[in-house]
Amino acid sequence: MIARLVTLACLACLAACGPSRPDLASRISTEGRAADFPALVPLGPLLDRSDMLTPRSAAREGQSLEARAADLRRRAALLRQMAL
Repeated sequence: MIARLVTLACLACLAACGPSRPDLASRISTEGRAADFPALVPLGPLLDRSDMLTPRSAAREGQSLEARAADLRRRAALLRQMAL
């Protein structure tokens, strides 16, 4: 129990001695502070446009995946043949 408390105290001291956080507020320019917030856009039109995106071709993706699997099998076979 004592060892846990000592360990906890040491970790707390290490955390307290760590580097300070950067002052991010000073990095914002005056133009950035004076700028208006961005306009909010309704979600409905964005979702409607996402339906127009064409899905990826399953055949092409499948061929790519099969080629990657074959390459991994080839590499695994080479590794099995290597003498340790």
